[in-house]
Amino acid sequence: MSNGLFLGYGLNAVDAKSRLSIPADFREVMAARGADKALFIGPGHGGADCLVAYDRHYVSKAAQEYSDRHGSSTERARFDEAGVLFGAAASVKIDDAGRIVLSAALKSLGDIGSHVWFVGGLDWFELWNPWRYLVRDTLDPRVARLVRAEMAARGLDPAQEPAA
Repeated sequence: MSNGLFLGYGLNAVDAKSRLSIPADFREVMAARGADKALFIGPGHGGADCLVAYDRHYVSKAAQEYSDRHGSSTERARFDEAGVLFGAAASVKIDDAGRIVLSAALKSLGDIGSHVWFVGGLDWFELWNPWRYLVRDTLDPRVARLVRAEMAARGLDPAQEPAA
């Protein structure tokens, strides 16, 4: 992925130590962008019930867009947005095996259980509980088929989330 954009998808398990492998294509994007092995992970964009992950490249872009929207406003909405965009994000390190450790707080924030569905978003990628992803009202049926096929290939029942 020499284009430096997060494209594609993946489905990976969260192990008993809360470790999660980042898809190789996404790790390659980070390397192409000159990023270190640090990711920032925070609440999903627009109130989505997921996590969003990004590297330092996107932090600068998000900060500029935030500044452009709010300038020097002292409105409460400015500070609330900053709390979500920047204050609720955690820095995590990718180990040599390409994994991160999801803290209990991040797992709770993203409603993450046994598996994570990764979705590329150009400058970032999302991490979803795949069962939550499938019940979204706005999910394109073609994408739903893709998710179900990936789950079935791993022996997961798309209709029944395993007990935690």
